[in-house]
Amino acid sequence: MDNIDLKPAKGIEEWARKQFNGNHFVYYKRKGSYAECLCAECGERYVLRAVPPQDPFSAAALADIEKPEREKGTKCRKCGATAVYMPAGATASRYSRDRICYGQTIDNEHFVFRIFYAVQKTNQGHVTLYECWEEERIFLEKGQKPSRFDYYVGRWHRRGTGESWSYIVHPETFKEIKKCGMLKYVPREPSCTECFRDKSWVIDYYIAAARYPDFEMIVKMGLSHYARSLVMGYPVNPNPRGKTIEDRLRINKNRLKSLVAHQGEKRYLQLYQVERRVKAHWTDAEIKILEELRDASYYTDWEKVSTVLKYTSPTRMKNYMVKQKMWIPEGPKNYQECGRRTDLRREYYDYIRMRQNAGYDMTSDIILFPSDFRRRRDEMILQAEKKQMDKRKKEVNEKFPRIAKRYKKLSDKYSAAAGGLIIRPAKSAAEIVEEGRLLHHCVGGDDYLAKHNTGRSVILFLREIDKKDVPYITIEIRGEYIVQWYGAYDRKPDFEKITAWLDTYTEELKKRKKGLNDGNNNEQLSAVQASA
Repeated sequence: MDNIDLKPAKGIEEWARKQFNGNHFVYYKRKGSYAECLCAECGERYVLRAVPPQDPFSAAALADIEKPEREKGTKCRKCGATAVYMPAGATASRYSRDRICYGQTIDNEHFVFRIFYAVQKTNQGHVTLYECWEEERIFLEKGQKPSRFDYYVGRWHRRGTGESWSYIVHPETFKEIKKCGMLKYVPREPSCTECFRDKSWVIDYYIAAARYPDFEMIVKMGLSHYARSLVMGYPVNPNPRGKTIEDRLRINKNRLKSLVAHQGEKRYLQLYQVERRVKAHWTDAEIKILEELRDASYYTDWEKVSTVLKYTSPTRMKNYMVKQKMWIPEGPKNYQECGRRTDLRREYYDYIRMRQNAGYDMTSDIILFPSDFRRRRDEMILQAEKKQMDKRKKEVNEKFPRIAKRYKKLSDKYSAAAGGLIIRPAKSAAEIVEEGRLLHHCVGGDDYLAKHNTGRSVILFLREIDKKDVPYITIEIRGEYIVQWYGAYDRKPDFEKITAWLDTYTEELKKRKKGLNDGNNNEQLSAVQASA
């Protein structure tokens, strides 16, 4: 780095100094009808008459008359610098700084951004001090990532990508860009620069232009959203080895026109990339189905969706999801319902991947579209993790034995059935661990197991009567007070229904407790009324 011969940045110190024009001060101190002034820029002193004389024809009337006031604009009477008035003796010192970006062409395939750190120090009663030194160099090479160097301890040191600062761009930079072959024809696309602080986009923009040889074509084609993702450093799965623009974008050739019409938006690009990944050529109707799926999801993992679409069409996938109540229903969207269906879709994607990894025949409709995919998914989870789960279950059963011992007593107190639902306590620590794994929440952790084991709280399972073995809702209860309840992925499905059911349930528990206090210890818990 020390031996790189770069042309001197002519006049950079003087130009940097001009960037602090709004920070020049004239300090004043009033003495009767006069004011003593000190220009912090040139260090010269002069006197102004602050109050006009009574006799407009006297000699004093010919003096320079201006009344200094704090932060009032003025010009130095000696050097002419534009400044503001500040009272002497009552103004704190100020420290201002800027970073100046000065670009230079090395040759047609190499360019460098030189970053200068400019400082202005204004001290009360003293002349303003200026400093300017080069602190960073960013070298661009055609088709390569940028190389960054910092200057400290007397030499240049290579560093990582680092963060982008805000820069003031020296006008000479744009003249130099026009001299560099790899940058001279790249247009500055405004829509790719709106999101950047100040003018720091210049460096990020031309880093992308140098790194991606087709960047110029991408901008000129109108793929501005995709160009922005390249500038920001978040490209959507590009293929640098592709010979055509379609290959580099990883989409089918017939989708390029549509992508240009959408300005290269990420959501459309991802969709078209999935189409190519699964080696398909979807109709407009099928594309519309997947757009509906994308818009209905809080977050769409296209990699998992593509696993399903390798073996079926978007139409068949939608028909199955509608049947299984995974698809968003028509009409007003309910937040809880949308979340529940999103979770079901996510579980279905996981089920398909597990089947694929286990080597099943994915052309079979029985495998692709099971009548009860959640049960099949749970079976696959337990099968895939059987050895690890068996070890965990054995450990927790030994560590928390009172959960199993207390089951009969807790069952008499908490078990109930009504309204198509059944509720009961966990039979063992292992069952709680399995519940947490299948519903993807944290109930299987040692903290909850310890509380249930010692009696500080109890873990209850709420399930549908005709699906007693399928986890649905997990509840933590303390006495007759429900601490919390959750379904899969820490969501609350059928919120109003479950809330009403549990409210009725806790009221019945309180009646049961009163009955126990009256001596009816052997009386079974009264039936819970079906909730609306």
